Amino acid sequence: MENRQNIVPKAALAITVGFFFYAWLTVPNNTEGSPVAVLGWAGAAFLYAAILATFATMFVAARRAYHADSWPWVLVVILFWPLSYVYALAVNRGEQRA
Repeated sequence: MENRQNIVPKAALAITVGFFFYAWLTVPNNTEGSPVAVLGWAGAAFLYAAILATFATMFVAARRAYHADSWPWVLVVILFWPLSYVYALAVNRGEQRA
């Protein structure tokens, strides 16, 4: 069986990119209002799913950095959410430890 350590970051990245693409296609310029008014119910649910998925990736990345004793990365992935994807998917891919 292949390693499934990156399922959360990969799914979160797909949801987040999907939301940005959805918003780019559906939201006109100079739009104001609540998320439901701008995106509709489905778009607002997609927005909140992307937010929760990003927090899940931040947790996974911070946990991996903590277990690797890399305190600078712990701070970076907590303070700068895009770098949590970089850390979880490229720097520390979650290989099994012996």
